[in-house]
Amino acid sequence: MKLTEDQKEELHKYGWDVITNMVDNEEQNCGWVNFTAEDDGHVFSEVVKSFGLTGDSGSVSLLVIGTSDE
Repeated sequence: MKLTEDQKEELHKYGWDVITNMVDNEEQNCGWVNFTAEDDGHVFSEVVKSFGLTGDSGSVSLLVIGTSDE
């Protein structure tokens, strides 16, 4: 996934850092974060609750396009 310049500017406008990494020799603006109920119990529960998921599978993946370190 590659963001448009307008999308990048919008994220920067609100203090977000756009993710940039290489996948198959192509620059991408995303990364995956995976949580499992077994390994990441508390975080897994918070993610399920925050995004209104069922958590039935025992794992959750999030596609991240930006980060903010406050």
